[in-house]
Amino acid sequence: MKRRYMDEPRSRVIGLMSGTSVDSIDAALCDLWEEDGRIRTILLGFHEHPMPIGLRERIFRVFEDGVGSLSLTCSLNFEIGNAFADAALALIEKTGIPRESVTAIASHGQTAYHIAPHMVQGRNESGNVASTLQIGEPSIIAQRTGLPVIADFRVADMAAGGNGAPLVPFADFHLFSRPEESVVIQNIGGIANCTLIPASGRIEDIVAFDTGPGNMIIDGLTRHFYPDERFDHNGVHAQRGKPIEQVLNHWMAMPYIRSHPPKTTGRELFGEPFVREVIRDYPETAPDDLISTATWFTAASIAFSLCEFIMPVWQFSDLILAGGGAENAFLVQALGIEMQRRMVKRSVRILKSDEVGHPSKPRECVAFALLGHARLRGIPSNVPSATGAREAVLLGKIIEP
Repeated sequence: MKRRYMDEPRSRVIGLMSGTSVDSIDAALCDLWEEDGRIRTILLGFHEHPMPIGLRERIFRVFEDGVGSLSLTCSLNFEIGNAFADAALALIEKTGIPRESVTAIASHGQTAYHIAPHMVQGRNESGNVASTLQIGEPSIIAQRTGLPVIADFRVADMAAGGNGAPLVPFADFHLFSRPEESVVIQNIGGIANCTLIPASGRIEDIVAFDTGPGNMIIDGLTRHFYPDERFDHNGVHAQRGKPIEQVLNHWMAMPYIRSHPPKTTGRELFGEPFVREVIRDYPETAPDDLISTATWFTAASIAFSLCEFIMPVWQFSDLILAGGGAENAFLVQALGIEMQRRMVKRSVRILKSDEVGHPSKPRECVAFALLGHARLRGIPSNVPSATGAREAVLLGKIIEP
């Protein structure tokens, strides 16, 4: 790495992110520096770049892992790289900040497939090994923007024996830490994940993992039954429906939900095959009842995870929500009910991250901008207590334009 990165105490980084829902490419421009043992961040601008419909459809074809997926993935690697470059350039134009003032771009890329360690333990007829693949060629982004690009954040953690996820706990620690007070940040994207920032103030004490599905099953069912809708806006369908208790109990008994962290999951468990199976197994069930059941499954699995795996070790009073699911009023209400039901003698205040000074929509982009700053400064940024890695390692590869 060039010494100019290590020697410069401040950086200006664009964080790029496309999540499991593939709704948009989000871009956040941040100024970052270190102060009092924390990486400080100022959000200068945010842009939600529309994901081209044709590109989104091609990405979902890769998720199906069907015939021709190898050539399609090869092409999409460059197509997504160009789309990410478009998003970064649009953000620069939107903010009016000179491109030469930007230090680097930190791109998460689009996860094409992720094989977590637990998926290849025991009987493994495929012979596959734990691995991950994010596409969105960083060399394309670097050439199009003329800026250095940091990418492939997950692979170094997996090389060190980790799950390669979750990665945002490092950023959450720097963004949300409170003196002598524990707090939980619960992101509800396609997949739901939590980060416990401990009162100890020690990054080694962080607990973070994927709790299970976020919006993924809800969105899949909504798109199937209501083709003109990409998601259940404010949970209107879930509210009209009635959760099917037998189905909900069956889903809650899934081994992943009950397994102890560290752990990670994704589309491979709760994606399109899961949705198709639900539609096939319950053909006579009202669509809104299935959407309601999926919504309560997200709420119940989050509440179970927090009360089973975190609360016995770290008491927390604030649960801070982020991600698209935080905008689903019915889902948030269901989560409050599930938390109250499980906690009995205690109560937790549920807040949106916007209420504590960190806008929800750009949160993950800001997180990757922060991870990018850490890479430029030579700071290890995985959290072994969250990912299960043997050691803390530098995350990300730097590609020069």
